[in-house]
Amino acid sequence: MQARRMKPTLTSLPGRPFVGDNITFTCNSTQSWPERNITSKLSYHFVGSPRGETDNNQLTIHTLTKLDKGKYISCQYTDELGVVSIMSETITLDPYYGPEHVVLEPGYTTINVTEGTILGPINCTANCNPECTYNWKHKAEEERFELILSIQTLTIPDIKKSQTGIYRCRIDHPFAKAYYRTDISVNVQYSPKIKEIWFDDTSQLYRLSSPNTFNFSEDVNLQITLRIESNPTNPKIMFNSSSLEIQYSIKGNGYIDYQSTLPSLNCEDSGEFTIRAINGISNGDTRKVNLTILCKPRSVTTESRKIETKVGSTDHIVMYVVSSPLPTVEWCRVTGYDWIVKTETYDYRYEISSKIHVRSELDFGVYGIRICNLKGCIKDNFTLTPLDKPEAPRNLSVGPITCRSVNISWVAGFNGGYNQTFSVQFKTTDSDIWNSTTVHTNEIKTGSAIYFTLDQLKPYKSYEVMVLSTNIHGSRNASLEFKTKVELHLSSSSKSASITWLWVGLGCGISLLLVVIFSLLVFKTKRNKDKRNESRTIDAHRTLTDTNDHSEIATNVERHVDRSKMKMGE
Repeated sequence: MQARRMKPTLTSLPGRPFVGDNITFTCNSTQSWPERNITSKLSYHFVGSPRGETDNNQLTIHTLTKLDKGKYISCQYTDELGVVSIMSETITLDPYYGPEHVVLEPGYTTINVTEGTILGPINCTANCNPECTYNWKHKAEEERFELILSIQTLTIPDIKKSQTGIYRCRIDHPFAKAYYRTDISVNVQYSPKIKEIWFDDTSQLYRLSSPNTFNFSEDVNLQITLRIESNPTNPKIMFNSSSLEIQYSIKGNGYIDYQSTLPSLNCEDSGEFTIRAINGISNGDTRKVNLTILCKPRSVTTESRKIETKVGSTDHIVMYVVSSPLPTVEWCRVTGYDWIVKTETYDYRYEISSKIHVRSELDFGVYGIRICNLKGCIKDNFTLTPLDKPEAPRNLSVGPITCRSVNISWVAGFNGGYNQTFSVQFKTTDSDIWNSTTVHTNEIKTGSAIYFTLDQLKPYKSYEVMVLSTNIHGSRNASLEFKTKVELHLSSSSKSASITWLWVGLGCGISLLLVVIFSLLVFKTKRNKDKRNESRTIDAHRTLTDTNDHSEIATNVERHVDRSKMKMGE
């Protein structure tokens, strides 16, 4: 017969463990077996413990920590027949601790409080598990501590001088004899009172009984003297939230004079200053004074001093300066504009503004300004640099024009601050197609004359030509129109000349032929008439032969004579 499954019991010792203690868990079996089947061979298993030592039915965890809080421990057993018991009840770890990390807020060890005001609230806190109990006790001078409150926060309204003394916060753990205590000293006094103020800049002494304004140079060491009524006699002096190192001397009648050298002050520090005397009692005493720190002008403009602009524009110049007193501003270079000085939010900071009109490239460059006040002068400058397309070519004109070419010239304008190149575009006026060619030049300066020849043009045509000057920002152009000349056809003249010379040649040939024919006729006639006189015939024949030998030289003469004879013959 199989035994009925039972639930074991789980116990722990100690029942209220503290952090740092050891705790032992015991798993006890409540199983009953039938007669003749009694067994004591049980194996125990603990669940939920990441650490610890197991010994049969016991689990021991050493040195509890706060990290063990919330861990669940339970157990079960298995008999020799392999029967597993029901899981036991769960014990949740929650180790006790405290009091620790005791804090008083505000965290003073001594509090000065004004009679008639409220002391506190002063909070006393500590880390405890479970929550600790808090008791406030008070001990006057030469007396014992007496319980006054049993809460964490100490508040005493309308405190009296008799309540000066030590206030103790005692913290007790509810399940142990552990406790902690911390004390705070309360001194019921009155707040300091500033009666008089002196300022000394080594050259003059200013005495202040009521608020006023004082002027000092920023390059002097300013000393301040305060006459104060105070109890206690060592109040803390604050100058615009900065603590001053004070030297003091007791003057009697409850007065103490406090002297200190103020921190280095600049123009930007000008304004209302707060002087505060505190001794831990209430808010102390506060006085306000107006200090004007004098300085010569200095620029506070963070923008670049380089202004990019272009010809024809008007640039507005705005700068910011620190100056005390009011500065005057003037140009070191003629611009035609005055400076306007305008106060900003603070009396020592000014906006100064003016204008520059860029009429030509000569207006680019460095511009200096002079800023002055009673404390001195400074010079500042900025630079105008060009940032524009180049100017259009100037004085564009054409030179000699032929039937197929034209000479163009122009003057280079300002390059806009960047390298410029030139190109020529041209087309006939009856066409929409532009031809373009690049002009190759050496380094060009403003005013340089440039010459260029356009060739391979058509005769007797109207052309539109455009010259472009270009840089990285764009281009500008100038244009004009011209007309090529008529082409002269020399072939017609040549034909006329050839025909003339042909007629001349023919005339000369005919004349020569007539001379020859005439000579032959004369020779034949003479030979027939006078055959008898051979010598004369021979002489006549020789004469005719001589004449024929010189016919090329005398051609022109004979041509005239022959024509006369021809006319006579007619």
